[in-house]
Amino acid sequence: MNPPAAANALSAECTLAARPGYEPLHTSCRRTTDLPLPHAVGILLQPRCGCTCHSRRREQS
Repeated sequence: MNPPAAANALSAECTLAARPGYEPLHTSCRRTTDLPLPHAVGILLQPRCGCTCHSRRREQS
């Protein structure tokens, strides 16, 4: 049995942006909000990126 995906998993862009010289890729991350599964309650199709560069304040505004 595989463990569930980590809630703080990083997007591909933010994973690469952690390497020297690729820092600007943080702005290319498209996983800034949770994407729910249509017609389902509490099931996420794609969770938001767990990178600390994406603040919840930006999501609320």
